[in-house]
Amino acid sequence: MIPTPVIIDLSEWQLPEEIDYKKLAQNIDGAIVRVQYGSLHRDVHFETHLKKLQEHQIPVAVYAWVRGTSLVDMKQEARDFYQRAKRFQPTFWWLDVEEKSYFDMRSGCESYRQELKRLGAKKVGAYIANHLYRQFNLAVEKFDAIWIPAYGQNNGRYEGFNPTCTNRYDIHQYTSNGRIPGYKGPLDLNRLTAGKDFATLFGTKNLEGEKPNSVAGNSTADGTKGGLAKMKTITLNTSVYLRKKADTKGQVIALMKKGDQIKFDDIILNQGYLWGVQPRTKGSKGYVALGKITSYGKIK
Repeated sequence: MIPTPVIIDLSEWQLPEEIDYKKLAQNIDGAIVRVQYGSLHRDVHFETHLKKLQEHQIPVAVYAWVRGTSLVDMKQEARDFYQRAKRFQPTFWWLDVEEKSYFDMRSGCESYRQELKRLGAKKVGAYIANHLYRQFNLAVEKFDAIWIPAYGQNNGRYEGFNPTCTNRYDIHQYTSNGRIPGYKGPLDLNRLTAGKDFATLFGTKNLEGEKPNSVAGNSTADGTKGGLAKMKTITLNTSVYLRKKADTKGQVIALMKKGDQIKFDDIILNQGYLWGVQPRTKGSKGYVALGKITSYGKIK
C-alpha cells in the first residue's frame, strides 16, 4: 500500500526533463527537495524542482546533506543552505545527517540548527540514518520534527516495517523504489506517523490564498445542475482533503482537520462519493468528500 498523504523527496538524481510535473502533482501531496550536498555542491536541479512544484500548488520543504567538519563549517553550511532556498519560502528546513563528517555530530548539528533558526528558518527538522541514530546521539528534542528512513523489503510499498532506532519520529521514509505517475523512475516515498500532522510539516497552502473555509457567495458545481443544497456547514469528525476537483486524486487545496468547519452550497455525486461544493473567491470552487453525507461529520 502507499499511505496518504503522499510525500516524496527529490534531488538532482531526478532529472526535470524526465518529470511530468503536472501529472506528478496530481498524485502527490507534498515534496521535500534537496538543495545542497555540503556547502560546495549546490544541487543542480533544486530550483527547477521547487519552481515547478510550486507552480502546481504542491507545498514544498527543503533539505541539505550535512558535511561540516567543524562548528565553523556547520554554520557556513547553514548559511549557504538558507541563502539558496529562502526565496522559495519552504515550509520546513531539514538537515540530512547520514555521514560522520565531524567528530561530535551532536554539537555540530546543533550549531547548524541554531544558525538556521537565527537566519529566520521557522521550522527545522533532522533526517537521521536509522543505523547511525544512536551513534550520532543528536539533540533530537531541540528539532521541530524527526525523519527516519527504514525500508524493509524496499518494494515500493509500506508493509509495516518501521525504524528500529527509536519510536519517536514524525516522518518515515519507507522506500526508495516508489512509483508515482508523472515520473517513470523510482522515488523515495514517505509517510506520516502519529507525530506531527501534514499541516504542521507542509502548511495548508491553497490555490487562491484565502482561508480554506472562506465563502465567496453561492455558485453551482462545474458541469452539474446546482441548487441541491442551501448553504450548509459540515463539522468534521475526521481529517479530509479539500480538493480542486470532485475527484479523490484531485489537486489538494488544504488538509482540513477534525473539528474544522466547512461551508458549502451544493452537492454532487462522483466516484461513489457525495461531494460538498464550497464557493471560493474569483468564481473558483473547492470540493470535500462527504461520504454518505453524515459519515464524515454532522451537517446542520
